[in-house]
Amino acid sequence: MSRRLPNSRDRAQREVLPLSLALYHAARDYPGGIKAVAAVHGINPTTLQHKLSPTHEPHRPNIDDLEAVLATTGDARILDSLGEMAGCIFVCPCPKHVEGPVVGLLASVGELQQRVADTVKTLHESLEDGVIHPHEARELHLRVRRLMAASLAIEAAANNYAEGDE
Repeated sequence: MSRRLPNSRDRAQREVLPLSLALYHAARDYPGGIKAVAAVHGINPTTLQHKLSPTHEPHRPNIDDLEAVLATTGDARILDSLGEMAGCIFVCPCPKHVEGPVVGLLASVGELQQRVADTVKTLHESLEDGVIHPHEARELHLRVRRLMAASLAIEAAANNYAEGDE
């Protein structure tokens, strides 16, 4: 793995973030940014921007802001952050899983295989220099969480499959 320390944007894609940063990155990366999230929910965009800003201390997001950002963006980073706090993993139904039970089950198995490959690749890159650095450990932590979610998605897809339906 690269010896270069990750910047904020890299961390947002490779680690489980604190809830405040997950909300900020989810809203910022949404098409149209924070202003678009505010427009969907009729919130003052400047106020929402101040509440989500990681450098603006006087304002903090509240439960309504959490709901607005999560409902609009559906960003997995927010769910990862909440799951980290609660000690759980969220499994969201994938749109391709609703096409049919067999297709959904096969898609879930394919997703699991991809997550296993990503985790093994990340572990291999981390071990190349013989040391797992803290930022590498945080990336592995996120990959393992996503791997567990993919495993649980197979169970959810299997529950949708009933013999004789397809």
